[in-house]
Amino acid sequence: MKTLKLSVELALLVKMIQQDLGLNDSKFETKGINWDKFRKSCAYHGMRSLVFEANQKQFVLPDQIAKQFKRFTKQRAKQYFDNAIEIKRLYNLFSEAGIQPTLLKGTLYTTLLYQNRMLRESADIDFLLQKDDAIKGIKILLAEGYSFRKSDMIENSQNLDKDLNQLIFNSHFQELHFFKNSYNIDFHWELCKQILNYEVDLELFFQDFEIINFYGKELKVTNPTALFWSKVLHHGGKELWLKFKNLVDLIAFMRRYQSEIDWVLIFKQAREFKLLKNMKTGFYLIKHVFNYPLPAMIEAEIQGFEPVKLNKIVSFWEDSKFWNTMLPWWRYQQILHYSQDEGYTLFGYIIKLYRMNSIPNPLENKRLYTFPTKWMVFNFLSKVATYGIRKIAGLVR
Repeated sequence: MKTLKLSVELALLVKMIQQDLGLNDSKFETKGINWDKFRKSCAYHGMRSLVFEANQKQFVLPDQIAKQFKRFTKQRAKQYFDNAIEIKRLYNLFSEAGIQPTLLKGTLYTTLLYQNRMLRESADIDFLLQKDDAIKGIKILLAEGYSFRKSDMIENSQNLDKDLNQLIFNSHFQELHFFKNSYNIDFHWELCKQILNYEVDLELFFQDFEIINFYGKELKVTNPTALFWSKVLHHGGKELWLKFKNLVDLIAFMRRYQSEIDWVLIFKQAREFKLLKNMKTGFYLIKHVFNYPLPAMIEAEIQGFEPVKLNKIVSFWEDSKFWNTMLPWWRYQQILHYSQDEGYTLFGYIIKLYRMNSIPNPLENKRLYTFPTKWMVFNFLSKVATYGIRKIAGLVR
């Protein structure tokens, strides 16, 4: 195992997380801390609320940062409860329309994994619907006054059903982001870009539901096995464990469900879903960074495993910069390609990328010229040229 060398700021953050999760109760070391860097790291890693709570046991944060984190935590708590009310309302509307939604991520994790402790930073509501229900679900949100980016698609559409059908079934989009007042909804019909090799069966999320009491309303929620795969697919397959929030979610899941999970089945599915490396990376990191004691079966499965680009993962943690600008994006791509399972090739990825950009869709920025759909090469070149011009003009980063 490589020695994980963390800065004093990240080392303190790890200790505070460990203490709040009951994994360590040692004294916080603050010598040499750059508090501005620490504050930025907490924001990037989604740890402000958890650090605020940990600070109530050992008061080490400067007053200004403690006040900022306290104010942030109160704002997030209010948004969480507002979201809970809206979730119940929308769940009723979907159900009345014959749609079974699956609640994902933020609010569900806070409810199931953190027992409503306001430790997890989240402002969005995430729903997953089956593709055949997606158009109906989108229309419900539009009827309720929600908007989404490029909503001029609706105003300019001569056949909304046709455009939405193309968006859902024939484009690289896997979700739409809706907003209304203080509400933000990520509306999914897929969980990850199809240009990657992941093959998670989304039917897992619509069977063997569990019923929970969600603030006085019975909600059907996904079973623990599907919940686990939603985490690995998003936190590992998409975000590559590049934020502590994702690893803390995995720890919270393990503390809540690990005795209920069939881990033999999980490792079998990981190979089928082409997520074995990503899953092992998550387990490796919660063990070696946070000292989480893994079940013996998992310990045996990951023995001798080490993430190929571990140094680049740690570099992301330290830099605390998202991967939506050129240099971080390039580093993100390197980790992404090395974390794929057997059968993945860069050439295959490029071919999928070419096909994805060769098919116009209703939500993309207008191309210089849109050719008939069957003229894939010309549409691809038009897409590249359009991006280049927008880049030069400063319209994209």
